[in-house]
Amino acid sequence: MTSIHAGTRRNRRPTGEIAVPRKIRLAPETEAAFQAAAEASGNLSMSLYLERLAAQLRTDLGALPVLSPTTASEEADTTTT
Repeated sequence: MTSIHAGTRRNRRPTGEIAVPRKIRLAPETEAAFQAAAEASGNLSMSLYLERLAAQLRTDLGALPVLSPTTASEEADTTTT
């Protein structure tokens, strides 16, 4: 099965730049939103998009935001029972 992105050239990090592989799991709608934003940002790879997003947050906020350990979906789940 061919991906919908087959043959698409992405902007990637420079050759030789050190990167640490990281495997993550996302909700399908979250992945789709990140993918759409990466494509709209110049057809960036997901890794490069996340690097630039982190850099933008550091510029805007001075650091990456520290989030609550409880997500909104977990909060919603606990209130519906």
